[in-house]
Amino acid sequence: MIDGNKQNGIERINLDVKYLRGERDYKTLTSGKYISAKSFLILVDGENSGEVFKTPIEGYQGSTFKQLSINENMNSEYLLQVINFYRKLLRENKVGSAIPHLNKKLFKEIKVSIPPYREQQRIVDAINKAFMSLDTIMENL
Repeated sequence: MIDGNKQNGIERINLDVKYLRGERDYKTLTSGKYISAKSFLILVDGENSGEVFKTPIEGYQGSTFKQLSINENMNSEYLLQVINFYRKLLRENKVGSAIPHLNKKLFKEIKVSIPPYREQQRIVDAINKAFMSLDTIMENL
């Protein structure tokens, strides 16, 4: 988990939770931590800490986020599935009383099996296929 690069004097959209969840009313800032489009941000503060978003555009990272730095040898979708698998654990083990936040120590201790890249893709495809089947079942109930 890292922060974006600090920039000043350039107007950009604030990539906060509301914007990343689809609310298109947005604030612009003239300084902040720059994040490029298609980066991954993980929510570290609040009730839904551990939730991951892919940035649709470049902008400034919201104050409740950290950027996920994913090694180029990792399939990002595979890694997101691993994080999603641990999301309940992460939510149940938040720290802090006023504003609960992601237990970064626990997050960093998560063990991630790293199969060969093609196997990572096969796992992602199998998960997506299973969810499509579940969607079909739910639609037909």
